[in-house]
Amino acid sequence: MTSYLIVKLCSVLGAGLAIGLGAIGSAVGEGFIAMKALQALGRQPKASGPLLRTMLIGQAVTETAAIFALVIALVLLFQTPDASVSWIKGVTFIAAGIAIGFGTIGSGLGAGLPGGAACEGIGKNPKNTDVLSLHMLIAQAVTQTATIFSLTVSLILIMSTPEPTLTAAFALLGAGCAIGFGAIGPGIGDGLVAYNANRAVAKNPKHMALLTRTMLIGQAVTETTDIYAMVVSLMLIFVV
Repeated sequence: MTSYLIVKLCSVLGAGLAIGLGAIGSAVGEGFIAMKALQALGRQPKASGPLLRTMLIGQAVTETAAIFALVIALVLLFQTPDASVSWIKGVTFIAAGIAIGFGTIGSGLGAGLPGGAACEGIGKNPKNTDVLSLHMLIAQAVTQTATIFSLTVSLILIMSTPEPTLTAAFALLGAGCAIGFGAIGPGIGDGLVAYNANRAVAKNPKHMALLTRTMLIGQAVTETTDIYAMVVSLMLIFVV
């Protein structure tokens, strides 16, 4: 089997890993938002307009993680390596698929949590729709940090041209696993912080500024482990 065929097969496998795993978190997160919206609609049928709008906006942001995974999958799927390409390039493609595939699971789940909390809050008090929607968007934006780190490492892996050694191959796979698995916890953790912050805003909208500051601090600390994962991934790519 030629190196060209190996690389091409690896690019296809990497694309499958990217979108196959990358769709999980966003799908569950979007379903959670819809579930909370329906529960709120049963409590406040007259708030159908604000609830539908908040639900769709929240789901659109939650979809971001899966879109990043789709972009990487398409990049991998349409790779056209030249005939002289080394087999190690195929390893970079598989590692890129692992990085973005697993890396989007946490962010997808995490982004759905504040979206669901916003719908829940609107169901209890529709007058807080604007405040809850704004707070939801701020919270969801932070949850996407883990996916952005994974996307960055995936792109670096795709563009890298390492030496064709066994050590390099395992280092590249390790880099994909480091950021891929390392991004799951921070994404979900950010979402848990945001979920409870949104619920608190629903109860005390006048204290939104205080609650938002506290939420952002909590999310920032939660993200530190994701930064560790990215640093180790970059070291495995460029140092080992």
